Amino acid sequence: MKKKSVIEGAIKCPECGKKCKPITISVSGAKVKGWRCSCGYELISPEEIEKVYLLMQAKKHEKVKISKRGNSYMITIPKAIAEAIQIEKIKIAEVFLKDEHTISVKV
Repeated sequence: MKKKSVIEGAIKCPECGKKCKPITISVSGAKVKGWRCSCGYELISPEEIEKVYLLMQAKKHEKVKISKRGNSYMITIPKAIAEAIQIEKIKIAEVFLKDEHTISVKV
């Protein structure tokens, strides 16, 4: 039997007691699942709060070393970024020069 997601069920609003409806909420630029009541009260599930926290940590600027290996150059990816985008699940990334001073990595 498939386990029902917490987000799929309706929950009671702690402000007014009415049922909240599942929605997608934008928090710090991240789209997360949550609920909104007709009174305007919004809730986010604990799993989604962790996702937002990891994304906020990943947005902090960090300095990394560029090193050479054979004919290629390497940079390390900070742990906060790797956790936020679940990099262990990604097998291929696209790297390109965005402008004269910016290298982009699309996963």
